[in-house]
Amino acid sequence: MYVQEVTRWLPKKKKEDIALELESTIHDMLPDDYDEKDVYQALEELGDPKVLANKYSEKQTHLIGPKYYDLHLSILKWIIPFAVIYSLFTLLGVKLLNLINLGERFDVSISNIEEVLINAITWSITAYVFVTVIFAIMEQVDGKNEDMPKWMGFTSWDPKKLWKEYSVPKKKSIPLSEINAGLIWTVVWGVGYFYADRFLGIYESGQDGLRMVTPAFNQEVLLSFWPIVLLLLGAEIALAIYKLIKRKWSRNMAAFFMIYKIVSVAAFVVILMQPKLFAAEFLMTLSAWFDAAPAIMKDYMVWGTLTLMVVFGAIAIYEAFKKANMNNRSVL
Repeated sequence: MYVQEVTRWLPKKKKEDIALELESTIHDMLPDDYDEKDVYQALEELGDPKVLANKYSEKQTHLIGPKYYDLHLSILKWIIPFAVIYSLFTLLGVKLLNLINLGERFDVSISNIEEVLINAITWSITAYVFVTVIFAIMEQVDGKNEDMPKWMGFTSWDPKKLWKEYSVPKKKSIPLSEINAGLIWTVVWGVGYFYADRFLGIYESGQDGLRMVTPAFNQEVLLSFWPIVLLLLGAEIALAIYKLIKRKWSRNMAAFFMIYKIVSVAAFVVILMQPKLFAAEFLMTLSAWFDAAPAIMKDYMVWGTLTLMVVFGAIAIYEAFKKANMNNRSVL
């Protein structure tokens, strides 16, 4: 694992030779009858594999070198998604507040979509350039032969980090993209719930784009359950924070996820069963489209939605426990 971690930073034509040389060096550092403790000691003496790879390089041919690459990449994985989320919801938030103040419904137009996309792309490019320039400066200022980056909070490299990185199966680990996607979904469905009469309904196409003409839900009924919905939103945010801290599935996390899923499905069962949940005009419009009674259309939507929630919820719970029960790989 150590040799692989060193050589992955090197040019292909040098990988094989340096790998053989490094293996020989490690074996020369070990006693004849060595054990795991001796291996750890030898690797600890060699130091961080990224820094060692940098020393094997004859000249610096990169903007961000191995010493700072992981840190640079991890920060970009956070900064860019948050920059995009911030830009999207700042722009949409301003439009939403204007709609609420004017008492109007949401219109989907090409100009709105273009404005949102341009704003998101601009912010993501700005974040990438800003972070990369900072790390490029740090790369040039920092001494090449020093073992650790000049960054607060760094500790000495430990060979046990190899175990932590390689022993967790990929499916058991939780990528940042999953956490970010979960947070985005939380914001989307939260805004969609509390302003359903502005966003969810029947749209008609016009010269300026799509315009909602009939809301799907009775907003008063939805808002009557606001304490429960806020608790569900808080639970989703807590789960995202839990995932961020642990970064891998565990049985406790899977149990928390299962409880959340069961409670959320139960809550939406109660909400969907409310007799005045759907707007009468919305049901009449669907009834005319599909040539069915409004009550039948309502039953289809209610039971169809509940069926999908139960099925996908059960699958998600099964997958969560499946990941949590995966054993760590034996690598030593």
